[in-house]
Amino acid sequence: MADKNNLFDDMDMMIDLTHINKSFINVTSRHWKPPTDIYETRDNYTIFVDLAGMKKSEISLKSDSGYLIISGSRKRFYCPNTTSLHRMEIDTGVFMRKIRLNIDVLEKDIEAEYLDGILIITIPKRSKE
Repeated sequence: MADKNNLFDDMDMMIDLTHINKSFINVTSRHWKPPTDIYETRDNYTIFVDLAGMKKSEISLKSDSGYLIISGSRKRFYCPNTTSLHRMEIDTGVFMRKIRLNIDVLEKDIEAEYLDGILIITIPKRSKE
């Protein structure tokens, strides 16, 4: 019978290898997609976009033909005098998220705030009066 600890160690190693391969594939991909959460309240939609390590000036936000487009480019992080790379999971380069606004919203009243690496977008709903 196989040792349970070895089985779990093997599974952890396989997961790590999968993440390493995935991260290298992402590095060469055309665009990456930052993690995004979308919440709805009675009065608005709130979107949180994880853009850690970026400056506000590196982020673009626009509304176009019923879509909210969040884009920009995150610079690669370097460690000086590196002799080996063991893991690379932080996506860098050009990114874009295109979110369809298939709801009745006030596009002109969209607000955005960049706080602690998170872009917070508030989209008011149109009043049903």
